[in-house]
Amino acid sequence: MRRGENRCKKLEGRWTISEVTGDKVSTERPAFMEFNMQEMRLHGNAGCNTFNSGITLDPKDVSKIKLNQAVTTMMACPDMDTENKILKAIESVDEVKTNKKANEMLLTDSVGKVLFVLTKN
Repeated sequence: MRRGENRCKKLEGRWTISEVTGDKVSTERPAFMEFNMQEMRLHGNAGCNTFNSGITLDPKDVSKIKLNQAVTTMMACPDMDTENKILKAIESVDEVKTNKKANEMLLTDSVGKVLFVLTKN
């Protein structure tokens, strides 16, 4: 198995965004991230607008991941605060960590602060 394949396998698929920067996410539309690790692409919804981004992995450290700045649709939404937090936090993601619950993953910044709690459905 090549370095990084285990992490790719764990992130593959659709994850609900349960928390962003410590706040529970409750939006009109389900906020989610869908990782396509074969194509190194991220697709999702920040609660209203859809977003797409590229993914970069560090071949020397299997926990390191970078999400490129997201390209989004531009609809106006009632809860732009949560939407803006999600889109801003995407740019600071530096690492993937497992959580205590088997169906959760954490995306953290470069100093280990949890940016996202993702829950697998």
